[in-house]
Amino acid sequence: MDSLKTDLVIKYSLAVAGQNDDYRDRQLGAIHLVKYVYIADLAYAQQHEGKTFTETEWRFHKFGPWSPEVFNRIEPALTEVGADKTEFSHPKYEDDFIRWTLDNDELAMQLASQLPISVSIAIQNSVRSFGSDTASLLNHVYLTKPMLRAAPGDYLDLSPEPKLDSACVETPEKAGPKPLSKKDKDDRKRKLENLRVLVRKRLEEKKRNPELILPDPLPRYDEVFKEGLACLDLEAGPPLEEGEHKAAFADDVWKSRARYDSKLP
Repeated sequence: MDSLKTDLVIKYSLAVAGQNDDYRDRQLGAIHLVKYVYIADLAYAQQHEGKTFTETEWRFHKFGPWSPEVFNRIEPALTEVGADKTEFSHPKYEDDFIRWTLDNDELAMQLASQLPISVSIAIQNSVRSFGSDTASLLNHVYLTKPMLRAAPGDYLDLSPEPKLDSACVETPEKAGPKPLSKKDKDDRKRKLENLRVLVRKRLEEKKRNPELILPDPLPRYDEVFKEGLACLDLEAGPPLEEGEHKAAFADDVWKSRARYDSKLP
């Protein structure tokens, strides 16, 4: 990992957050800052054959992409630029948690000038979209391609999706529709005529059929009906008891194509 570049991304992420209208979105914690560094690295890697800007090795952690090295750079980087540090405590958590704020537009401009445009734009867009909304930010990074192709504990591959060779792809100019032969034209004309005849026949039959009438007697939605539904439900097995339950999944589910291939039916 390149500490100087990592510190630069961390500082800029917090400086951009300081420009948000909602004060709550200006306060970022470690989990937010680490994810914004990942987003910056991912944007850079898409244009540099998988090489990250900070040269960090990212892993699939239970809270998404994670790097302990990036986490350890947060405090020294933000202390250097005079960011405000606030510690909070909560009865549900054993440890206190920290939030950082930095309100310095001039510094934000200086930091932006030192970053590649792909990195600065990625940080601006993501920080302004998610701010300190942990749930939305985690959902976003979990759905990135490197995460969808990996299993917990794996190192993430930030390489861009392979592109098809243009020489192997038929363009409209090279592969337009083939002209129909006289036989094909005659077959198409005959099928269209048969379809017209079928449609006219169906419409005439519909006119001859009597209108639908209400059933007599009307269906009953009473206790007998409810008891019948309950009996059908019991055939599927006894209902789950209320409470906490654990679901087990096979390890190979993480590498399933269904996680990353949107073209699957």
